Amino acid sequence: MLAVFCAMAMVGASLLQSPGVPLSVPEFIEPLRADPQPVDVSSGVPVSPDPAHPDAGKHHTLPDFVPRNGLLTISNSNSSSDESGPQGEEPGSAAQAQSPAPADAAATTGSVATDHPAGAKPAASSSTARPVAIKVEPIPGTESAAAKKPVWPKFIGAKNLFGAAKAPAPLEARAIGSYSRGCLSGAVPLPIDGPAWQEMRLSRNRNWGHPKLIDLVQRFAKDAQKLDGWPGLLVGDIAQPRGGPMITGHASHQIGLDADIWLTPMPDRRLSTKEREELQATSMLDSTGLAVDPAVFSEKQVALIKRAASYPEVERIFVHPAIKKALCKAADATDRKWLGKVRPWFGHYYHFHMRIKCPDGFGGCAPQPPPTGDDGCGKEVDQWLAKVVPSKVPLEPVPQPADGTKPPKAPLMLAELPKECQAVLASGPDPVPVPREALLTPIQVKKTLAKAAAVHSALASAAAVPGSGTSTSATVSAAKALPAHLANSPALRPHLHKAATQDPKPADPK
Repeated sequence: MLAVFCAMAMVGASLLQSPGVPLSVPEFIEPLRADPQPVDVSSGVPVSPDPAHPDAGKHHTLPDFVPRNGLLTISNSNSSSDESGPQGEEPGSAAQAQSPAPADAAATTGSVATDHPAGAKPAASSSTARPVAIKVEPIPGTESAAAKKPVWPKFIGAKNLFGAAKAPAPLEARAIGSYSRGCLSGAVPLPIDGPAWQEMRLSRNRNWGHPKLIDLVQRFAKDAQKLDGWPGLLVGDIAQPRGGPMITGHASHQIGLDADIWLTPMPDRRLSTKEREELQATSMLDSTGLAVDPAVFSEKQVALIKRAASYPEVERIFVHPAIKKALCKAADATDRKWLGKVRPWFGHYYHFHMRIKCPDGFGGCAPQPPPTGDDGCGKEVDQWLAKVVPSKVPLEPVPQPADGTKPPKAPLMLAELPKECQAVLASGPDPVPVPREALLTPIQVKKTLAKAAAVHSALASAAAVPGSGTSTSATVSAAKALPAHLANSPALRPHLHKAATQDPKPADPK
């Protein structure tokens, strides 16, 4: 029976090789006719040639990694150039998960194996293989070695609120608080033009003041013109419609009791709006900055300042130390009492600052101690001149942290002004809205800046670690290097959480 079966098999094989046999034979027998597959001699792995490229297995090279704009793409020379792979990492074998990422792919969050066992030849690639793209998600704050400049919290300071007021508070005239920390209600404007004055810098809207100061400025202008031969006053800043701190310029001028008077004589014509904005005041100092220039500072300016100091309402007049020195020399030996009101201060080389006392009848205004009576022309003025000596060498800038971790200066907040100032802002048909953020206390502002400084410092330290911003593993190392009190910070938690996803552990190079 065995011999009969073998004979039948031989007959069937001969029939299959006959060209006239119909194609009704089951196709699963077809592999019996296939040529034997070539086998890699070193590894024993069969090699499947590409039907479209029969010789690809002899000269095929591995695909190359091509990084492009945050994507790590595997290019295949046998595939068309417009093929694109799916987002994310292609599932791979265990060998892929443990092979190190190439040097050009240091910024990725995964890796693709390209290494082969020693002595093994690369397998032939199929033309249907698609490229693999690995999307890179940068970690906020550490995406590059050159970190962006930190963004600090922005606060709504009192100057933002009072600087927005366009009209005065329709309340009783009151100077509330101190000269450098207060506000003003019931303010009245100095007319921009008068018989003996003109208001300057009209765009600032700072020609408002307490009624007693406005009355004094007008009286002073007329007296100086009539009694001292002064052509007329050019009046600078007084106060804002509701007082308070200003966006730019002065620390004082907040309660409507301060006025700046230029030492430049008023022209004999009415200045245009443009001239009032652009006309520059004349400096009274010479080239040394330590003495007055006699060509511009004369007995006329001496008489003007003395006239201002003669009013009993005036409590202080601030001038440059060099001008104070000149006044001391020019004053009469028998009439020097008025010099006690004239105080040296920084700046004030083209104008003088006239300040009046707190008005009687209201206890909400904080007065200054009255002058001692000394003329201040001795040791004091010399000490002030030493403070303003121009440096012979350029001053070096104060070093700032290169990473921008120094907190900005906190603004004066509304909570630091008298409580009545909130009512001043809220009064009238044109109130100034006060958002909740503007009611922060100085302690709250300080704590907010301290927390922001800690976050910026931590991120700057992480960016300074070698390789940070270019490798996720480097970011993880930087995160682990953070102090415990910073690593546990709620503000840093999102960053550290993203950095905790490490690359697959590379294979041991040994």
